[in-house]
Amino acid sequence: MNNLHHYRLLQGFNTFDVSKEFMIPPRFHFIWMGKNFPFAYRLSVETCRRHHPEARIQIHFADPPDNEHWRALEKCAEMVELDEEDLLSALPASLSGIADIYRGIAAGYPAGRSNILRYLLLLKHGGVYLDCDTLTLRPFDSLLADTLGFIGEETVFRSDDDRVAGKAGLELLPYGALFGMSYGLSLTNVKWLGNLAPINALDKILRRGWSARKLNNAILGAMPGHPFFAAALDRIPQIDPAVRFALGPILMNETWEETQGVSMRRLPEEVFYFIPPSQTFRFFHGPAPHLPENALAVHWCNSNHKEFVKTLTPEKVLAANTPLPLFYRLAREALDQ
Repeated sequence: MNNLHHYRLLQGFNTFDVSKEFMIPPRFHFIWMGKNFPFAYRLSVETCRRHHPEARIQIHFADPPDNEHWRALEKCAEMVELDEEDLLSALPASLSGIADIYRGIAAGYPAGRSNILRYLLLLKHGGVYLDCDTLTLRPFDSLLADTLGFIGEETVFRSDDDRVAGKAGLELLPYGALFGMSYGLSLTNVKWLGNLAPINALDKILRRGWSARKLNNAILGAMPGHPFFAAALDRIPQIDPAVRFALGPILMNETWEETQGVSMRRLPEEVFYFIPPSQTFRFFHGPAPHLPENALAVHWCNSNHKEFVKTLTPEKVLAANTPLPLFYRLAREALDQ
């Protein structure tokens, strides 16, 4: 199935109701699986609530944790036990094979299951999906009112898709060398040189050589039944879920190419991902960088900081010395509310 008209018929494209105040319903979805729930993830939900006081915020969970940070969210979000079978059974017959793929994903790979679940939730309910390693900076109201769906770009290593699939060729060498120089220069600047502007300018020059703009799926928004997510789900049977990112960013980019981004607004990196995923140490070290004026949220990429994030507590955030790194500054603002 690769016909755009078929996607529209499949999910009832004409059910979009643009007469309401919001084209995308003000409903925010988080997904959580597992017993460990650090303080940093709590901030994701709390900052979303802070900027959307009237919105419906739901945490879809399986095997819930039981600690103070999880319990603190009961006052600002609906806790909804995941009913995977209900979401899977709502798919049309042409997409029924996805259920077998979902059940075949190992329980120890929650990221793979979460990728599929977020598409199912948006397809059925609409709204905004947010990863738990995001912080909301400003209301999403303008996006909800003016678009049928949205997805954001980020700056990534241009050969990364081939690298994770084991297909990278000789071009990996020059791109990799530029990437290494950029990474080392940026890390040195942030950790030990005070984030000097001239070095950041040099890093931007190097970045042009190793980077590409690709889509990420940590933050997504859509009306219910959006054909982009029907198309994404339709591609899943062709994908090896064991390949890292295959069900996430890689799937989003392939779906965009196939559908020409049908009724989806492609947002520049400044809106959600102004710090590249390879440089998310900038959130936790050095003086806070300037936030772009059009930034609505940031993605601090937990996969790069798993062990460190486990040690973060409100007390450590409040005791941090100035100049504050960006994560600490944003966390303090949330704690002050």
